[in-house]
Amino acid sequence: MSATRHSLDLAAGRITGLAAVPGPAAPGTAPGKPLLVFVHGGGAGAASFDIPGHSQLEESAHNGFPAFALDRPGADGSPLLPFAPDSDAGLMRANAELLHEAIAELWAEHGREHPGVVVVGCSIGGAITLYLAALWAERATAAWPLLGVAVADIGQVPPPGVVGAWDDGPLTDYGDPAQLFGRVDVPPMWTLPDYVRARFATGEGFQPPVRAEVKEVIGGWLREWDKVAAAVTVPTHYRLGSLDNLWDPAPEHVTAFAAALRTRSPYVDAALFPGSSHVVANSVAGYEYRFQVLGFAERCAAASTTPELLGP
Repeated sequence: MSATRHSLDLAAGRITGLAAVPGPAAPGTAPGKPLLVFVHGGGAGAASFDIPGHSQLEESAHNGFPAFALDRPGADGSPLLPFAPDSDAGLMRANAELLHEAIAELWAEHGREHPGVVVVGCSIGGAITLYLAALWAERATAAWPLLGVAVADIGQVPPPGVVGAWDDGPLTDYGDPAQLFGRVDVPPMWTLPDYVRARFATGEGFQPPVRAEVKEVIGGWLREWDKVAAAVTVPTHYRLGSLDNLWDPAPEHVTAFAAALRTRSPYVDAALFPGSSHVVANSVAGYEYRFQVLGFAERCAAASTTPELLGP
């Protein structure tokens, strides 16, 4: 299926991004699929979902999903939000509020004949995706239908080395991934495909993360993660790499995360992703995860008319 590519300028220029929209469906194909909105992690941007030859946007569009990757505030063309660098709370929710507005614009333009939206979040973007889902639940008259969220690479128990790295490093320390890996555990190299190793070696695609974000992920997020997860009311897909080097991937932590999500979510698919370090979508088995997400999005769409799919 062919795809049309274009850039995004949303929320009065406060959110930029990339889009890949499928061409006209061939006669006899399945009815409309949900819009997929990708939310990146720290030290990345929308382009992290559009790596040449390994583009999640292209994969999604070729499988019939209109796909949009958004630059969160401070990434690429999206201006920073006014938070002090040492702030450790509030920025994630502020990101969620702005993304809520941007997705409403996407829905108004692209939502016709589609059942709703599935948001896919990576790392800090995964935490922000959960804040977004909680915010959406607060606003019962939301301007767009959220069908589900898929989050990965975010946990609630960071290893001590990560806490020190995020807490002590100045804003510019982590533009080069080699500098970061000098302070935290290095993932097993066999978990990384060649294209990821090459990007690590050159620093391609990496940018200094927003200081207040990395402060919050070891601050306010650790204080609030369970309340945020418990406020999510839509189906949720959750994965943490079994060899994640930025979060403790003990099975009991995944069980606890899933339990919090099940407070209000009607459907939770939570598990460790075997053989992956941080950023499971770009692991050596990353294509398996990516198609898990597409399959989850298909279930969310089907459940919009057949809610029994979310039962036991």
